[in-house]
Amino acid sequence: MDPARAERIYERQADLLVEILGRVQAIVAEGSPLDSYLSHFYHEHPEFGSRDRRLFSGTIFSYFRWKGWLDRIAQSPEAIGVFANLLESEDIHPAIRKLSSRAGLPDTALIPLGPLSPSEKSVELSRIAGMACSLSQLVPDWVVPMLGPDSVRLLEAFQTPPQTWLRANPADRNSIVTALQQQGTEPTAHPLVTSALSVRRGINLRALPRPIRDRLDIQDLASQVTGLICGPRPGERWWDACCGSGGKAFHLASLGGPSVSLLATDIRPTILTELTRRMSEKRLTGITTARWDSVRQSPPEGTFDGILLDAPCSGTGTWHRNPDARWRTTPVAVAHLIRLQGQLIRACATRLKPGGVLVYATCSVTQDENEKIISQFLSDSPGFKLAHFINPLNGNPCDGRLRINPWENFCNGMFIARLTHEK
Repeated sequence: MDPARAERIYERQADLLVEILGRVQAIVAEGSPLDSYLSHFYHEHPEFGSRDRRLFSGTIFSYFRWKGWLDRIAQSPEAIGVFANLLESEDIHPAIRKLSSRAGLPDTALIPLGPLSPSEKSVELSRIAGMACSLSQLVPDWVVPMLGPDSVRLLEAFQTPPQTWLRANPADRNSIVTALQQQGTEPTAHPLVTSALSVRRGINLRALPRPIRDRLDIQDLASQVTGLICGPRPGERWWDACCGSGGKAFHLASLGGPSVSLLATDIRPTILTELTRRMSEKRLTGITTARWDSVRQSPPEGTFDGILLDAPCSGTGTWHRNPDARWRTTPVAVAHLIRLQGQLIRACATRLKPGGVLVYATCSVTQDENEKIISQFLSDSPGFKLAHFINPLNGNPCDGRLRINPWENFCNGMFIARLTHEK
């Protein structure tokens, strides 16, 4: 490329990076998710090529992951862009050199820190900036007391993006692995969860040939484990009480087979519309949908052999995947969610058959939304008890509760409790 033209491109990328970063800071401050905004933004600006998008998205997601430090040490938008990029890079992009010059940063500050661990980054950035950078600064102040004894390990895990996990029919997994390898993708099959395989973060699954794509679902490993702990059996009637986009409902239907009857409910009509569309696309039968507002409506009629309550939660277990979420979540909102979780599990329990299974799950790592909810429910609900199960991730027995730690399995953090109603 002509050097003069290359310099103009890098100058333009530097300009755009600062402009876009300013936009997303405002958008997230208003409570909007970062990924949704960027997806819409790139759709509106098709002139940005893959290299542009990779630079912009990588730097912006890095900013929100390390925002607690960057807002302290950086004195200008240009400096924020520089350090946000360097914290997760292995080399120095020419556009970042442009921003560094504009920010008046010395060459000694241009050190790619991507290969370092979060604790090592803390030490190095503290040296460069001349002020202390601690892991606890990377989340809002109110969060740390809710994390319990594993707070340091969780804070480190929040800074390490997880792998992308896919779900495939176990009978098809080997052939799918081979097909992905032929496409230049290097998947890794989980040794025990026979439906799960992981691929590198950032892979464009939509670019895969349709025959491969149609045999895969994006579903995090922790989410797949939730379905396995539910363990629906042929002929049973199940209720997915807060179904969301339907990933767990589809998994339950796959596990139980065509004779399983599954009701999927959610409070959001748009979610149910999208779920119905996906069901049609996948030609799934045996799943019915209905809107359920637990505050204003009684639970659905009838009783169920099994109920999955994937309760609305703070989502702290996904903060390494969605770093902006930590800055959109408030203690007032979490307190509301805790009250809602308690109300939801009590409502669901009224529709469980004697001897049935109630699985409570959240993608949160706070004790207030998990162990404390279950302890309170069991204290208030005679006839319910924890139901032991085998941990699908390692084959070890569980007392009825499982906390999936993000640093152990390169997946989302998750809490799962399996309860039964004595006959």
